[in-house]
Amino acid sequence: MALDRNFRISIRLACLPLLLAGGAVSAQPVSDGDRIEYIFKPGDTLYELGENYFRKPGDYRIVQRLNRIANPRKISIGKKVTIPFRLLKYRATQASLSAFRGQVSIAADGRQLTPARGLDIAEGSQIITRAGSFVTLSLEDGSRISMPSNSTVRITRLRHILLTDSVDYEFSVDNGRVRSKVTPFDRKADRYRVRTPVAVSAVRGTDYRVRVDDSSGTAFAETVEGQVDVAAGQDIASADAVSVPAGQGAAATASGDLLTASLLAEPAMVEPAKIQSDPELRFEFEPGDTAQGYRMLISSDAGFVDVLDEKNSSEPVMTLAAIPDGRYFGKASALASDGFEGLPATFSFKRVLSTINGTAGQGDFGFRFKWAGEGKGTRLYRFQLVAGDKSAVPMVDEAGLTADVLTLSDLPDGDYFWRVGVTQFTGDPDDPEPVEKWTEFEKLTVAG
Repeated sequence: MALDRNFRISIRLACLPLLLAGGAVSAQPVSDGDRIEYIFKPGDTLYELGENYFRKPGDYRIVQRLNRIANPRKISIGKKVTIPFRLLKYRATQASLSAFRGQVSIAADGRQLTPARGLDIAEGSQIITRAGSFVTLSLEDGSRISMPSNSTVRITRLRHILLTDSVDYEFSVDNGRVRSKVTPFDRKADRYRVRTPVAVSAVRGTDYRVRVDDSSGTAFAETVEGQVDVAAGQDIASADAVSVPAGQGAAATASGDLLTASLLAEPAMVEPAKIQSDPELRFEFEPGDTAQGYRMLISSDAGFVDVLDEKNSSEPVMTLAAIPDGRYFGKASALASDGFEGLPATFSFKRVLSTINGTAGQGDFGFRFKWAGEGKGTRLYRFQLVAGDKSAVPMVDEAGLTADVLTLSDLPDGDYFWRVGVTQFTGDPDDPEPVEKWTEFEKLTVAG
């Protein structure tokens, strides 16, 4: 894989085992390098902190030793101390299943949960999406994490730390991808992290994506909004960690290299907001010099919580499966040769299925033209027949037809071109504009 290397850092990986036993998942251990900072207030002692906020009261001695405190009963007001996260008491929080589609597997405590909107999902759960499946989780602070098809994610930490009144969220992406929309944090101790087998990323409020490449094992982090800290291995506090601002990406390879690149700009599209009336959805991109392909997401909501479909294409024209009539949102991005997905272009569009096709043949009383099509609402038809050339003024122009057949008799010998159109009124009070479609001109030759 060729990557645009702004710099290259070689480090040794500290990959953790990712084996699952019987569907059960254990929480990711936290190293002593993961610490919070606490400022002593009037009346604080290490004894009281240990009793009220440490998982084991006697662990105050660890904090005393780490911070070289001589007397744990007499500590100056305003003194800053660091405390390992692993010592702190916490309240378990839960994620809520906001939306899902397709085949979704949720394993927790060695059992399978039946997906249902609003289902509470706890720390230690594993979520798997199959092909054509999607999941969005909402967290207690309003953050969201979305999983597209063919992804496996473990929820390794969902906690509210009592001492700092802060959140501690962590997810492990074993394969596939996730998108995190993280609510900006108010407290310094708030944490949101996404781990992969070869890298870890941390944010304090942003919109970013994480993906693990199935073939190479490379982990990609792409920042859409805000800023992300990324480190190879499992220690975000590593001296080799890099900050990845909006519009940039970082990739940690299986060999231990950490690489960065600029993300491709939002792709230019041809009429993205046009009414989608064909049987399949169809989107067209203006080809770019560097784009190797395109990715499209379709959602029923602007936040892309309820994702309906996704597709990657190497061509500038993309078709997706039919969806019911309604208003939808699309998110398109360009794919680069170095493996990074570019910045997204988000747009809304209206879906109104409206098709029309026709046939012509000679009947008992002349030439018989018949048409049919799909579409909901009131449909009025218009028939046109021109002689000799398609650009000529129609010699027959019948509008407002409700029937699906028309017979013309006594046509002189010659060449004719005909077509039929439909004007479809959907009855949408928010958008009363009808949908209009025509068939292509068809040639009809009349010979005595």
